[in-house]
Amino acid sequence: MSRVRGEDNVQRGRRVRIEGVRAVLEAIRAGRREVRTVILAEGPGSSGTRELEALARTRGIPVCGGRLSGLRAAAEADPFPEEPFEALLVDERPRFLVALDRVTDVGNLGSIARSAEYAGATGLVLEHRRAPPVEPGALRVSAGALEYLRVGRTPRLKSALELASREGIRVLAAEPGGSPIDRVGSDLLEGELIVVFGSEDRGIRGPVRELAECRVGIPLEGRVGSLGVAAAAAYLLLRIAEVRRSAGLA
Repeated sequence: MSRVRGEDNVQRGRRVRIEGVRAVLEAIRAGRREVRTVILAEGPGSSGTRELEALARTRGIPVCGGRLSGLRAAAEADPFPEEPFEALLVDERPRFLVALDRVTDVGNLGSIARSAEYAGATGLVLEHRRAPPVEPGALRVSAGALEYLRVGRTPRLKSALELASREGIRVLAAEPGGSPIDRVGSDLLEGELIVVFGSEDRGIRGPVRELAECRVGIPLEGRVGSLGVAAAAAYLLLRIAEVRRSAGLA
């Protein structure tokens, strides 16, 4: 590897940073944006970094060494390809979307995106102001899942859900005290769907909640009485995916 300072060369023009071996690997594999340079930490490599270096060289991506402050790998790439929310309604059918209402923590964003992609969701819906940008922290936590998941932004989540409803997409709100998945009609879960998750401290806003056809939740028996939004999303989305897979939708 040629020796250059990777940390000093990550932000240049419209290039942005990707952090972590898995996140960089999946960005290259997904091919939705150009990965310009791969930076590997100086010192002994791991099986993951060796796999990344081999893939980058196969794709003709320059590889260099650098000091990465605790990371094993990073990359310079084109910006993450976000879209207007309306674009998520156009192409892929059946539409299975996940929407976040005031979920502002990048760790939660990355974790929910990972669960959504694994569950077969066709897109993630975020507001412009009440959701974090898709940047290194979220990409790293998602383990590269965000590179495969379409992300649509909207000025107002309520307006986006109203449009989705007019398009025949049914809205579910995930909330404590909601109906367990096995009590929700399979016709609802098997159709075109958008599942809304709210922030851990404030939940889903009232005007957004009112648009939901059904509220789903998780029966809990512990003393704490609640799960974090990322854990709840993982459980509910994978349960919904089981229903949809049984219906031949996955």
